[in-house]
Amino acid sequence: MKDLSLHLLDLIENAAKAGAGRVVVTLWWEGTAFCLEVSDNGPGLPAAVAAAPTDPYSTTRTERRVGLGLALLQAAADQVGGRVEVRSVPGAGVTVLAVLPQDHLDAKPLGDLVGALVTAAVGWPLDLQVAVGRPSETILDLAAVREHLDAVPLSHPEVVRYLRGALEEGLAPLQAQAERVFDAAAVPALSARPPPA
Repeated sequence: MKDLSLHLLDLIENAAKAGAGRVVVTLWWEGTAFCLEVSDNGPGLPAAVAAAPTDPYSTTRTERRVGLGLALLQAAADQVGGRVEVRSVPGAGVTVLAVLPQDHLDAKPLGDLVGALVTAAVGWPLDLQVAVGRPSETILDLAAVREHLDAVPLSHPEVVRYLRGALEEGLAPLQAQAERVFDAAAVPALSARPPPA
């Protein structure tokens, strides 16, 4: 996966496919590390998978014997000195936390977080909640949005426009921090290069 938004979308998709009805996404910065946490209220991981959740050969998939989502996220974290933690409670859901330093030369960009979250909101029948910061502030709660929609589907163009606008506004500080971290990391990398001959 080329950026972190695709990892985020994969985590939400996994929760939906596992039968979760509610998914809470929390995004924040710890210094130069981008943190994402995805918690669901699904059935939790089977014991065999919970013992090694980032092992690609420990999977709940039935269509193939390999599950790469968490393994790829773990690889992305390992590449930059980050970490991934997976907590599973049988019958109560799964929480995945990824801490991904962005000042590393091999850091994956954040990508289109807004697009990934809109895709998840429209594509899966979930009560998706998105929060930012520590302490967290909710910027989108689909359960509350649905209460005001009556029979209008989330896929209606006006609703999608609203969702995109709310997420763009709420995620703007995170994106601005990403640019600052990237700029700060790029300056030393450029100055370390030898001058052209």
